[in-house]
Amino acid sequence: MSHESDSTRMATNSATSIIALTLTRALGRAGVEVVRIHPNRFDHSLRSRYCVNTEYCPDLYQSDDELTRFLLQLDAKYSGIKVLIPASDDCSLYLARNAHDLASKFILLNPSAETMESVKDKQRQYRLANKVNVPIPETYFPKSVHEAQKIAAGLNRFPYIIKPLEAQKWRLLQYASIANGRKAIVVESREQLIAEYDRISFSDAELMIQEIVPGADENLVTFLGYCSAEQKPLAYCVRKKLRQAPVDFGYCTATVSCHNDVVVEYSKRILKESAYTGIVGIEFKFDTDEEKYKLIEINTRPVNTTGLSIGCGVNLPLIAFRDAIGEEQTPVEDWLDNVVWLHLGEDVAAALELRRRGRLTIGEWLNSIRGKRFHAIFAGDDLRPVFAFYASYLRRKIRRLLKSDRNNKPSQNWFKKATNWMS
Repeated sequence: MSHESDSTRMATNSATSIIALTLTRALGRAGVEVVRIHPNRFDHSLRSRYCVNTEYCPDLYQSDDELTRFLLQLDAKYSGIKVLIPASDDCSLYLARNAHDLASKFILLNPSAETMESVKDKQRQYRLANKVNVPIPETYFPKSVHEAQKIAAGLNRFPYIIKPLEAQKWRLLQYASIANGRKAIVVESREQLIAEYDRISFSDAELMIQEIVPGADENLVTFLGYCSAEQKPLAYCVRKKLRQAPVDFGYCTATVSCHNDVVVEYSKRILKESAYTGIVGIEFKFDTDEEKYKLIEINTRPVNTTGLSIGCGVNLPLIAFRDAIGEEQTPVEDWLDNVVWLHLGEDVAAALELRRRGRLTIGEWLNSIRGKRFHAIFAGDDLRPVFAFYASYLRRKIRRLLKSDRNNKPSQNWFKKATNWMS
């Protein structure tokens, strides 16, 4: 089940749910009949050969009741055991809110409403982490500009960042002007912090101010796991981020599997205390100044990089599905290291930006993606979403080049600009 963050989206502005595509392929390859539930036909992931049908559902943001009625009516259309799996934060929140009604027809591969309450926003997440002695970044939760001013007066480790309490909120169309594709806004001074807080809080008053944990992107480490209905980690692995876009505060474009006992231990504490069930992604960052891992966020659903678990030998979607329908599963607590998950188009853009900043060479980029790879979009046995995605990707790039060309001097060489963009 996936949602649509942009209600105005048309075919010329198609998106791709990497999470939904990963789930569809993982289950479809194992012979599971996958039905996609989505509000429109404009997501490239719907073209997967492993999607046996698509149900175009009511908009998640219009009415819970209407969407619930729609889902319950599907029970008569499809026989056998039916498992609902969220492919976004918004869908996960919806399933938790409406679990009482939906559980009569579906198995919900999702945390309970009580668990969601404890981890859905950053303030609750950090309270939970403190309770089980998991380190967190220096963080403040102002309720007004006046409180933000008082906090700013006492800060002395600039730069800081301003983030929403619920990360998924800034992905919605109505917050595009705030975030511009970023997860956080960097502020370099007290004056900038107050000005940015004032600007952002006009549209979103649920904000946090947080230190920038020192260290490179490679210090971001994530626990990918699945907890059974008995609230025990049944399968898990760990991955280290290589790059993200936008650079420094964006979404992962390349990551590699690794082992990290500290991250596993911290994650198990959090999962046990929150009585977690379902698939999860818990991100930490190693603070190079204080030499310890700090909790960054808890994702209460499969994350974009869940495909890495499949590549390194821990097929989280399939293990979770089989466990949910009552098939006995052997716990999986080991995996292959140095398996790379790659979102190729976005990673090229991230690598070029890092190269421009003098932080990465072409040779270093090529070396980082050598070896066994699992692609976010590309799959040799499922090419329709691949062709659709990259055709759309190239159209967007060409439109930007043409727009840029129109806004500059006529004497500028369009071919030269295109060559520079590709290099």
